[in-house]
Amino acid sequence: MYLYLYDSFLNEQKYNSRLAKIEIRLTDLGIGGKISRLSPLKNLHDLIDDEIRSGVQTIVAVGNDKTLIEIINVAADYKVSIGYIPIGEHTKIADILGLPGEDKACDVVSARKIEKLDLGKVNGTYFLGSVKISPGPVVLECEKKYQVEIKQSVCQVNICNLRPGFLSTANTTGSHFNPQDGVLEALISIAKPTQFFSFFSAKSCYDSIFPFKKLSIKSKKSLSVHTDDQRVLKTPVDVEIIPKKINIIVGKERQF
Repeated sequence: MYLYLYDSFLNEQKYNSRLAKIEIRLTDLGIGGKISRLSPLKNLHDLIDDEIRSGVQTIVAVGNDKTLIEIINVAADYKVSIGYIPIGEHTKIADILGLPGEDKACDVVSARKIEKLDLGKVNGTYFLGSVKISPGPVVLECEKKYQVEIKQSVCQVNICNLRPGFLSTANTTGSHFNPQDGVLEALISIAKPTQFFSFFSAKSCYDSIFPFKKLSIKSKKSLSVHTDDQRVLKTPVDVEIIPKKINIIVGKERQF
């Protein structure tokens, strides 16, 4: 059984015809299922728990990366498969998973090529893509074996499970950013301002990168920690990899 969870932004009238095409295609493929529209008034955990108890085996996020991450943070603790039909903007994770947009993604869901992927976890919150720490002096304690102290306030630290969008494949070896290798990567970037008033530019480059399984991030001054550009936590935080945590439907053009 399939459960399709529509993000609340899809309630806008401009999405009606696009959703209709998706629903027709799902029916044609024989994978139609229950549709539930998310809203602040619905408890996502209770909704997913009830549907799984009713026999749902595949949960499909219909929306953008934010939709997918919200669903993963609940569904990851259940034995279900997760699909994703991306619509509109902010769908970088869909590209990495090899998913085309909108009704074309229905064919990928139907093909059910399922891969077990690692998830990162920071203070109890799962992330699929990355964690970004606000610039500032910070200490990274890696698996209680060694420390990396960053004193420069212009350094940006990213903890990555998937390849970050600002980093091309030419910048790193193929062994990095594989969500099936059982490790995360810490990516330390040094800003390269190109203008007097510029703090960060698109030309920022990474200074170092190292893999780990567990990491503690500490700072004297509290810094913001963004998980998948969604939830905001504060340092100190503990980050770890949870190997093969989710079953997710991917496309042939996946980038790992």
